Amino acid sequence: MTMFKIEKLTEGDTTVLRLVGRINTQHLEELRKLIADAEPKVKLDLSEVTLVDVDVIRFLGNQERRGVQLVNCSRYVREWIQREQHDKLKQRLRPSAHPSKLA
Repeated sequence: MTMFKIEKLTEGDTTVLRLVGRINTQHLEELRKLIADAEPKVKLDLSEVTLVDVDVIRFLGNQERRGVQLVNCSRYVREWIQREQHDKLKQRLRPSAHPSKLA
């Protein structure tokens, strides 16, 4: 069983969701609902996050692109998010080698 909890705080008109522990795919639906309930101004405080998986990294990157602020993000998480976004962009820009397009 993984140890994970979410603490909900308020900073003025912004909701801060402080994530604590190991986050994995099974936690994403709960987190998605909390973010939706807290919008439009949401911060995810990642200072106490100890471990994540690739689905969490992709989720965090998607949330950031939607306007959710990621604060106190560790260097390895930030770099992983950037790598995932770069790889996704490369895949979109890569020309398809489908045989029907080569003829």
